[in-house]
Amino acid sequence: GTATAGDRGTATAGYGGTATAGYGGTATAGEGGTATAGEGGTATAGDRGTATAGDRGTATAGYGGTVSIRYWDPKLCRYRVVTADVGENGIEPNTAYILDADRKFQKAPKKAGAK
Repeated sequence: GTATAGDRGTATAGYGGTATAGYGGTATAGEGGTATAGEGGTATAGDRGTATAGDRGTATAGYGGTVSIRYWDPKLCRYRVVTADVGENGIEPNTAYILDADRKFQKAPKKAGAK
């Protein structure tokens, strides 16, 4: 299926689906799916999926997937995207990533109370 949510929304799609959430949203897609979340959002995709999160976002993808996070480049006055493939350069499956100050992927800190 396909799920789309507006600002501050949450979108969830099943196996092979596509989920898109607006600004500050959360998007989750099933195996082989695509998840896109707005600025500050969270995107999670299953195996072979693609997760794209906006500025200050968190991206997670399964085995064979891709994580992408967009950020603002003040020197060029435009948005840029950093992308990595799961299984390469230390990027692990089913692990949440953020960008550090040098625009390198780092494991996202665990939220309080998370296991």
